[in-house]
Amino acid sequence: MVHLREGSFAALNDFTGLVNAFNRTINHFDLDNLYDPQVHQFEPQGLTGIVLLAESHISIHTWPERGEAAIDVFTCGERNSKEIAEFFCKAIDSECSCNAEMVFR
Repeated sequence: MVHLREGSFAALNDFTGLVNAFNRTINHFDLDNLYDPQVHQFEPQGLTGIVLLAESHISIHTWPERGEAAIDVFTCGERNSKEIAEFFCKAIDSECSCNAEMVFR
């Protein structure tokens, strides 16, 4: 689990940017997505998204007005969830990834 803090409103409310972040992460780690990333835009702001992987999933919920997001990266086998989470955070907003509080279990 990752609690992203101090993210930009624009990055955390960018539908296309989030889809691109999912796809960049999938491609970078050669993950096997079962479906295309699914993202929902809330009004007046906020996103929620998920991609189902053969290895498990990556999900996110954003609160752009607070500059925050909750991200869950769960993988099995030889995959490194921490590396995937860090890459995904940077793909969303490279400015806020350094301020992420990461919790790995």
